[in-house]
Amino acid sequence: MLALATKVVRDYGKVLAEVIPGVHGLPESLLPHSKAQIRSAIAMLLENLEPEHTALKESLARGYVYLAQFVPDADAAVLGRGTDSQGSAQVDNNNESAMRLINRIKVDMERALEDLRAFGLNAETK
Repeated sequence: MLALATKVVRDYGKVLAEVIPGVHGLPESLLPHSKAQIRSAIAMLLENLEPEHTALKESLARGYVYLAQFVPDADAAVLGRGTDSQGSAQVDNNNESAMRLINRIKVDMERALEDLRAFGLNAETK
């Protein structure tokens, strides 16, 4: 099971290396596995890593939280209409559905942070 979890996380890491950091609402279709599979794989690795692997744990924790940025493709398209040329969110305050989506992403990120606290990690997104 650890070998499979490692593969899933490695595949996810390759995707993270290709996306623009800080972009809200990346399409889920970019993910090599489902969000649930990636979450489970990260959780399994966090549970099985030795305490001295602090840097790796922090990296896994950031990836766990960042997973909330991946949303259904239709939602990503709504948010994509409100980005500038660098991919930074420039959502018009009048676009209520886009604002709701961004708020949902933020809530999901907060939930991920709570999950990590349950693992005994004090993760912060950077």
